[in-house]
Amino acid sequence: MGKLKVAMLRYLMRDDFRILTAIEMGMKNHELVPITLVTQIANLRGGGVHRMLRELCKHRLCAYERGKHYDGYRLTNMGYDYLALKVLSSREVLGSVGSQIGVGKESDIYVTSDPVGNPLCMKLHRLGRTSFRKLKEKRDYHHHRNKASWIYLSRLSATKEFAYMKALYDRGFPVPKPVDCNRHCVIMELVNGYPLCNVHDVADVPQLYSDLMDLIVKLASHGVIHSDFNEFNIMVNDDDKPVIIDFPQMVSTDHENAKMYFDRDVNCVREFFKRRFGYESELYPDFDGDVVREEDETTKEQDQTETTGLKKEELVRLQDEMETLCKELNIEKNLENDESEELNKDTKKEEEVEETPSEVSERHSRRKKGKDADRDARLLFIKQLAKARELRQHCEENGEEAPPLEDMIDDSMSDIHSVRSFSTTASTIEPEEIKRRLQKDLTRREKKQVSKKNLRVKGEANAYRRSKLANAATIKESVGWDEY
Repeated sequence: MGKLKVAMLRYLMRDDFRILTAIEMGMKNHELVPITLVTQIANLRGGGVHRMLRELCKHRLCAYERGKHYDGYRLTNMGYDYLALKVLSSREVLGSVGSQIGVGKESDIYVTSDPVGNPLCMKLHRLGRTSFRKLKEKRDYHHHRNKASWIYLSRLSATKEFAYMKALYDRGFPVPKPVDCNRHCVIMELVNGYPLCNVHDVADVPQLYSDLMDLIVKLASHGVIHSDFNEFNIMVNDDDKPVIIDFPQMVSTDHENAKMYFDRDVNCVREFFKRRFGYESELYPDFDGDVVREEDETTKEQDQTETTGLKKEELVRLQDEMETLCKELNIEKNLENDESEELNKDTKKEEEVEETPSEVSERHSRRKKGKDADRDARLLFIKQLAKARELRQHCEENGEEAPPLEDMIDDSMSDIHSVRSFSTTASTIEPEEIKRRLQKDLTRREKKQVSKKNLRVKGEANAYRRSKLANAATIKESVGWDEY
């Protein structure tokens, strides 16, 4: 099975975890994170990012890879484990990590303990293994995404499992007690029992069969279906009582394939009992006939008492008093409604006064006269402006001093300028303010966008330098081919 190597965790410093966190943040939109981006996100005051990255790569907490366009770093599973363990240890949830007790197609299970020494169970989600890579067909983690990192999908899987486990535990289902969750790591109570696949002898086989079928129906009555209810995800304790584990694949009863998942869970249990214990029963639940959605009345009463601070008897008494008051006030409300309706009708009659045809024609004629007057005034202004320009040219030809155009135009035409407003392209903002805004916008864009030149990794490991050296070697080998 093996053991998770956590010996290096005690020797890592704060700057090392900042670099690992910077690589994790950069992997949100980068397959390989360039060292320049790692340096910008980590923002270490003392520097030394190259040296720390070499040490982290040596201990396999991150990996350096050469890409097609540029080189960069990516976070390994062990580095992601260290980030989660660091947070859980700082919360005083974990005190030590033991050996591995289980392995699956999408997770690893380890025995751990809290700082006091109480045993716990740690589940590390490992999506992306060769045995489980058809996530788009089996899970709904991608949603609208076409591609996503395996580390990010593992985090989604762990978050979903912890949420389901906490909800089921609060409602009295036989599940492990959830303790804490961070990234792809889930901490839960260690179940004192054995997987059902390893159990060959049970004291009361029909009772265990009945308990498992009741669990399937109870889950569906609360609106969820396990979707992987088999002997590998069921634990049996010393009292032959079942405990359910593994919840990332749970779906709602409103799912389009809910009936298929429900029937598959039922058939898995029936086939296992027939194969292992030779027990076959004609009684098994049906999705359409046995599943009835139940509302948790106890939680509703608790929510009401918490929000109002009153007991159930007081709430009932207050509701009765409100009903009697409503009956007594019903007549008064009807009278008030009648009076308000009459007032509204009178006001509407006063406001809505219909226009006669003569008033409508008069309003249209006034609008037409205004437009004609506006057009005549503009034509008169243009004629006076043309005459003023001719007089100005005549004065210039005779060598006389021409008066300004403002004096030549009649004073009665001074009001014409206010008839229409003319659009202009000139700005009313001061030039200094425009320069300041442009400079601010440019600096903001430069901070958001990192040029491709800065993304190149410096040194002998640069992809651009490698291609340049390869071309130089090819040229050197082909020199003198025409001398023969």
